[in-house]
Amino acid sequence: MTHTEVTQLVSENMRILTRFSRRLESVFVGHGSKKSRQQMAFLMRLYLVGKIKLKDFANREAISTAGLCGILRKLEQDKLVVRSDDVNDHRDVWYEVSKSGKSLAEKLIDRRVTALGELCKVLPEEDEDRLAESMRTVNEILKKMEALNA
Repeated sequence: MTHTEVTQLVSENMRILTRFSRRLESVFVGHGSKKSRQQMAFLMRLYLVGKIKLKDFANREAISTAGLCGILRKLEQDKLVVRSDDVNDHRDVWYEVSKSGKSLAEKLIDRRVTALGELCKVLPEEDEDRLAESMRTVNEILKKMEALNA
């Protein structure tokens, strides 16, 4: 298989997964907060990654620090995220999910897993097994690519 074919397959899979991701965003509706879907998505991501420097989180999420800071500040105002200054370098800022943010993030993740499970129910068991094995392989390879391109 050529590099171009691999690139096209990866691109196609990304488009399909993006569509699935958008369908799964319905879990953000009725979460009890007036925060946007984007803010809720970043809350879940921060919950999953744990305490992290703003610049590292921005790099990880491929977003500008200014854009991410705006999102996190709104979450901080709702007391879903806690901001702290780095004691060793006053230019660095740390963010982590608060106790109430953790509770909300866990609920959202549970809802998303349930919604994804509903999407997968239509698959015959054989296809579900093939998909699971394929996704394990793809995840391994993507993690290698991510590390090599860091």
